[in-house]
Amino acid sequence: MSSSEVRRTLQRMADAIVHRGPDEEGFFVADGVGLAIRRLSIIDVAGGQQPVASEDGQVQVVLNGEIYNYLDLRAELMARGHAFRTSSDTEVIAHLYEEKGADCLTPLRGMFGVALWDQRARHLFLGRDRLGKKPLFYAQQGSRLIFGSEIKAILAAAPELAVPDLHAVIPYFRQGFVSESRTMFRAIRKLPAAHSLTYSGGVVTTSRYWRLNFEESDHPGRPVGQVVEELDALLMDSVRCRLMSEVPLGVFLSGGLDSSTVVAYAHKAGLRPLKTFTIGFDRPEWDESLDAQVVANHFQTEHHVLHLSEEALKAHLPETVLTLVRHFDEPFGDSSSLPTYYVSKLAREQVTVILSGDGGDELFLGYTSHQGVRFAELYRRLPRWLNRHVFPALARAGAVCLPAGRKYGALRAAKVLADSQLPFEAMYISKGALCDEILLRQLFTREFAAEVSPFWAPQYPADITAVMRSDLPPLSKASYIDLRHRLLEDMLVKVDRMSMAHSLEVRSPLLDHRLVEFAASLPVSLKLRGWQTKAILRDAVRRYLPASTLRKRKHGFSVPLREWLRGTLHEMVCDYLSENNGHLVPGMFNPAAVRRLISEHQRGQQDHSAVIWLLLNFAAWNNMYGRSGSWRQWQQPASAGEARVAASLS
Repeated sequence: MSSSEVRRTLQRMADAIVHRGPDEEGFFVADGVGLAIRRLSIIDVAGGQQPVASEDGQVQVVLNGEIYNYLDLRAELMARGHAFRTSSDTEVIAHLYEEKGADCLTPLRGMFGVALWDQRARHLFLGRDRLGKKPLFYAQQGSRLIFGSEIKAILAAAPELAVPDLHAVIPYFRQGFVSESRTMFRAIRKLPAAHSLTYSGGVVTTSRYWRLNFEESDHPGRPVGQVVEELDALLMDSVRCRLMSEVPLGVFLSGGLDSSTVVAYAHKAGLRPLKTFTIGFDRPEWDESLDAQVVANHFQTEHHVLHLSEEALKAHLPETVLTLVRHFDEPFGDSSSLPTYYVSKLAREQVTVILSGDGGDELFLGYTSHQGVRFAELYRRLPRWLNRHVFPALARAGAVCLPAGRKYGALRAAKVLADSQLPFEAMYISKGALCDEILLRQLFTREFAAEVSPFWAPQYPADITAVMRSDLPPLSKASYIDLRHRLLEDMLVKVDRMSMAHSLEVRSPLLDHRLVEFAASLPVSLKLRGWQTKAILRDAVRRYLPASTLRKRKHGFSVPLREWLRGTLHEMVCDYLSENNGHLVPGMFNPAAVRRLISEHQRGQQDHSAVIWLLLNFAAWNNMYGRSGSWRQWQQPASAGEARVAASLS
């Protein structure tokens, strides 16, 4: 491609993700190679334009994210003779690369997707942060490598790559997302977290530069008080370094332990005014705004609450659902993306940077599923006649005999007891599944199931499979899987896309890699003490938080989806999931099974909200990016007409 063609392609790509960086754009083009950046100006607002070059101009860098230790690294590099032209964190990477080559990512402390062109060696270098907080996608098309922070940027350069991946469908319906490195597009891949990529001579090479080690500490007997003080210092440092900003900054506050912890340390670090943001609902069982208000009052924050009600959302909720699908670029099954979208919109009216409490449950064993793992260990020790026959029979009988309002509890108890008898791997897969095996078999046609049978079994990256089969304690396995799977592929994706939809940067102090490594080194007994979740974290923050916050039970960040699907979204569900309009891909789904799910949910016989949400997102995505006609057409290359449709959607 000529330089002018490269420049035009880069412009289309940059335009596609203008929401990620509305403040500036920057380009580098030379000899058929191009880098583009959309900048959200936060550090060195006046002088931090990108791309940034090394002293001799042979290294060009663009960065999506933040490097929190860049000032220390900058001082070290200057002491070794490097000359800096800006005060930005991006320039540090150019000089680190000159010194360390591909090892330049190891000293970085932060969240990042980075791209670097080495003019001298004629190769491209990409890198993604350790926990995968920032996304990075790529596609090889002949001798060309295209990459970007979102899939839509790649499709803006090569719309013909909008070819769905047949084999990603079942993984999506099983877990609500498609695991790295696959995407829902056949030719587009995710660069896995903690990996770098080198592209040279037409060859893609990926390498892992960091591994999380869950082997328990060599000093399990160290005093709890010592662990508490170490954790307190790490929390303080993790929050303090993330307060670095030249633009307004705030904190997401749900009222739970994790977000309240971040508020406490931000207050301790002297952040004033301390702006906090939360979402409230008109249904008390979903509403945490009063808990958030307790913490806001305690620290005298400038608190902002957005109250969401079905009535208030009625006019534009279906349109918002489609907006979410456009921002994810793939079908995405986590309905908490809705409140995340709205609270990000609220926060962006006041601030440009926000801190969140993401990661606390995964690090310190805060989920009910972790209590479930402990329960399973104890349950399997009971006499076989009790745990295999008596208790399950009682739960099943309850599900048959109890009034409708109490059946859900009995059914859930029966599932917990059945899962508890399984080996760890099967048990934890079952706990995390949004669509169980029986329903999956009913939902899809036999022809489609036969076509994708090699991909029917749960798919996990190799490191997760190795941990599942290791001799680590079951709760350490669970923590690793939660961090490397559900957090990485679901929660962090949700937070990134929904916040960036409003040009809002989210920083996660609890996912500082040094804090993560410290938590991974702790014995399980310090994190789940009896049935008390996040015990060592509670010990560390007890001196700062209100007693009621420490006692508060776990409450997931979610919406009244069950009711919304019966009300405001019901018409949209019936429209998009109808077999007549083709959104659900003819021949892929069993229409009778889909109709039954909708009917049972609407009549209140069953809560099928999770599966209906999966179907709705998939149908909306297929309507944007898929094909008309049978799923067998997915196996054919995209036509020019389909390519134009994909390009217009970008």
